[in-house]
Amino acid sequence: MRHLTYILITALLTLLMASCELEASSHGNLYGFWHLETIDTINGGSKNMKDELKFWAVQSKLIELTDHDGIHNFVLYHFQREGDSLFLSDPHFNLRDQNDPVVDELFRVQPYGLAKLLPRLRIEYLTSGSLTLSGYGLQLQFTKF
Repeated sequence: MRHLTYILITALLTLLMASCELEASSHGNLYGFWHLETIDTINGGSKNMKDELKFWAVQSKLIELTDHDGIHNFVLYHFQREGDSLFLSDPHFNLRDQNDPVVDELFRVQPYGLAKLLPRLRIEYLTSGSLTLSGYGLQLQFTKF
């Protein structure tokens, strides 16, 4: 009986660890806390964001855009990754006391480097410490924090 209990516990732990591994690794290096460093435009313009505290936090199926300078509201997006494409959808303000209202104005997400409210972005470069996204005439460069 005692051996059967150990076998069952070991089997359960193995299944739990395997399922966590699959969930955690499905997007690989994309997961994490990314600092927006630079916004570049096609026509050569560039905005240095290194001194601003704009972050993208990627976890599970959500991306949270945060402004730790305290100027802009935090925004939550659902995302889907297909190859080198990143689709952001269903934006909501992260305001728990107000039931997370829907974001329906582009200017609310522009400070985070977005040119569309529901963007499709291309992952140009992704390592464990660097991320470059592009779309709609912009290129966003991040460093993992």
